[in-house]
Amino acid sequence: MKNKFVIPVLFLALVAVTGWGYSQFQMRRQWEISAENQYQRSYEELTGHVNNMETAMSKAMVASSFPQSISLLTSVWREANSSQENLGQLPLTSMELNRTKTLLAKVSTFSYNAAQNRLLKGNRPTESEWKNLSGLRDQTRVVSKHLLNLRQQFFNNRARWLEVDRLGTLGAAGAPASLNSNKVTKAFLMLEDGLRRVPDIQFEGNNLDFVPKPTGLSGSNITARDAVDVARRFLGTEYKTANIQYEQLIKGGFQSYMLRATGPRNTSQDRRLSISVKGGHVAWMLGNRPVAKSNLSLNQAEERAKAFLTRNGYTNMRGVGRERFANIATISFVPDRNGVLYYPELIKVQVAQDNGEILGFDSTAYLTFHEPQGIPAGSPKINEAQVRKTINPHLRVERVQMAQVLDEMYNKVLCYEVQGTQGRDRYLTYYNATSGKEEKIRRIDGNGNEVQ
Repeated sequence: MKNKFVIPVLFLALVAVTGWGYSQFQMRRQWEISAENQYQRSYEELTGHVNNMETAMSKAMVASSFPQSISLLTSVWREANSSQENLGQLPLTSMELNRTKTLLAKVSTFSYNAAQNRLLKGNRPTESEWKNLSGLRDQTRVVSKHLLNLRQQFFNNRARWLEVDRLGTLGAAGAPASLNSNKVTKAFLMLEDGLRRVPDIQFEGNNLDFVPKPTGLSGSNITARDAVDVARRFLGTEYKTANIQYEQLIKGGFQSYMLRATGPRNTSQDRRLSISVKGGHVAWMLGNRPVAKSNLSLNQAEERAKAFLTRNGYTNMRGVGRERFANIATISFVPDRNGVLYYPELIKVQVAQDNGEILGFDSTAYLTFHEPQGIPAGSPKINEAQVRKTINPHLRVERVQMAQVLDEMYNKVLCYEVQGTQGRDRYLTYYNATSGKEEKIRRIDGNGNEVQ
């Protein structure tokens, strides 16, 4: 008699488990398709921007009028900046692409400086400047050719970005990753090798070797054992008895300890952390688990993230950007000190929208630009009323706020941040608080994220 009930119950349980497993498989599959499409879109945009950059540089080499020259150099600068952004969105953290990144930065700096010389000083291009432009154009052609060839790899050989992403994950975990065995990474290694074969370009005003010295790394050097204690306090009381192990030392200008925390209840709570040798500051923390559903709004996720920051000593933080992907909210914060927003000191926090768990934390920018001595942003030389007179009359102003931003050379600049709308579009415009110069314009969505 019992078997008559047991068998149907077991059958229903099997159906339920099978259905749950299939739904998880489908969810994972949808995430992979979405991630692959995003990577491919970034790559296509990178290819297009580099090609446009090469075309504009070629035209600038034969332009004779000031308007054409300025227009083309400005276009080169814009395309170079977009290329840098797209390259940064690709899962290539397992690779050293120093030459490619340096080239894009050089083109951006050179074209910006050249355009400024034309516009502000009326200078005509010198023979040396023309040769530098020619050399940068030739290097850009090398990059463009390799990117177009790699595009064929995606169509002909079905290369996938997610495979590259997994290589990066293995590398971050300390596992060996064979870059030559993957079509995509091999193509970028060939690109780096190709750039080694062309002459390097040096020019006046080249500030590309400048690497901001992290000013937020205060305190004495700590040991790996100290770093374990730092990680335990950072993760909170739930990880009080968790197993936290030191994995390796990351060398370089920003030396840090890599640690792994094993979840106290299950592997979905595993976390990896990077903690600076100097001062014992958490540079980043990352967890990795699928989030099946969204129970929390972006507002609620921001509240969880802010509470997490406050617990870890980051007070007076203002949320300036929010985005959602795969039921994980990423909230961007900057310090608000005495009415000034310090954008260089950006911190990002990832929150799982099913239960509010903190999955990620990134304070790299904060540690690079924070001033522990409390150096103020300075005092404005012009007032808000003077700024308002220069604002485009078609912009409907909603708010004016003091803010510190970075210019193209990573200098900190005190500005008036003007938030306003034009039609359905929302903008943040920055005016230099000393000169009144319009430093930059950002178009943003309703959550503060920049719209290209």
